[in-house]
Amino acid sequence: MKKMILIFAVLTVVFSSCRKDLTEQEELASTKTMVDLTIDDNFNWKTTKDIQVKLSGTETALVLVKSTEGATYHKGLLTADVDYSTKITLPTYVKEVEIAYDEQVYKLTIDNNKIEYTFN
Repeated sequence: MKKMILIFAVLTVVFSSCRKDLTEQEELASTKTMVDLTIDDNFNWKTTKDIQVKLSGTETALVLVKSTEGATYHKGLLTADVDYSTKITLPTYVKEVEIAYDEQVYKLTIDNNKIEYTFN
């Protein structure tokens, strides 16, 4: 009987010591829901942006618009001495792209949602 009481006492101490006491601040923070969030009225929820691309060159060649990490956003055929124009959709966080044309790679910055370049 003494053995049972001792085991029960040890188990009670072990299980009661494992309980975490939350501070009042932690309890308040854990009760927030999506309804409690306040979001600025000017917050832009869009995750993409439309970019106008205008390119021209002196050689007929494949043109690629790629991310700086190498992912291809757009492929097209640029005809010699003819303006190439298209609209592409990019993630909003993209600030610059790489343009591959005639075995050359050019890093261009997106300015006012436009990419314009003349290849020589």
